[in-house]
Amino acid sequence: MIYSSNPIGVFDSGIGGLSVVKSIMQKLPHEDIIYFGDIARIPYGSKSDSTIKKFTEQTVRFLLKQEVKAIIIACNTISAVAKDTVLQLAGNIPVIDVISAGTKASCAISNKIGVIATPATINSNAYPRAIHQINPQAEVYTKACALFVPLVEEGFIEHPALELIAREYLQDMVDQQRIDSLVLGCTHYPLISKTIAKIMGDKVTIIDPAITACEELIAKLTQNNSLNPHPTEGVYKFYVTDIPVKFQAIGELFLNHPMEHLEVVSVE
Repeated sequence: MIYSSNPIGVFDSGIGGLSVVKSIMQKLPHEDIIYFGDIARIPYGSKSDSTIKKFTEQTVRFLLKQEVKAIIIACNTISAVAKDTVLQLAGNIPVIDVISAGTKASCAISNKIGVIATPATINSNAYPRAIHQINPQAEVYTKACALFVPLVEEGFIEHPALELIAREYLQDMVDQQRIDSLVLGCTHYPLISKTIAKIMGDKVTIIDPAITACEELIAKLTQNNSLNPHPTEGVYKFYVTDIPVKFQAIGELFLNHPMEHLEVVSVE
């Protein structure tokens, strides 16, 4: 049985999905959250579709055992490749994915849209397809940025190497001046959004799908009368398949909140 006091489930291949958790903590402070990060098997962006779907099924089954009342796919690669897998397993539980959220936000403000993401997300063509369903006239320019995820996972959020690599990826978009908005098509990327924004300049609006996904979550929980009615502060539990040395420090710095319940689990 699913009750309004049940937790919200958020999952990602690594630490990036904490950008979605942070948005929920800020906008829905009374909600409990279960976060699952499959850190032992990152990066997902370079894996085959069949492997991504298998890992996703294992993760969703874990979340369902926690009796979550909604699921947010806080990973663009999974949203692009395995959203149908999540929907099939979730049944009547609301499912929100960051690609749909990011697409709606970008189309609301721009016709010339850039998307940066992992190779798997870019190769899936998920963003251009979703954008053109809303606005067939939109111009969409994509760029795979494979090294951003490992840099974030290593904690190189303000490292000089990050800016060098980011300029290598983004300079063509800057020079060609074809876009006026840029979708951060991977939930790791908001953690380095300051560097990305610095390179892109003031004329390009940076779109963080994590924020839009949270707004969509609020709308669905309100519609289903599933918002937690209790005024107490939410309880946050973090489950991962591995804990790298810097994971907790990076996570707590980004969330501005202690990760008091952090547990290693196996879902295989």
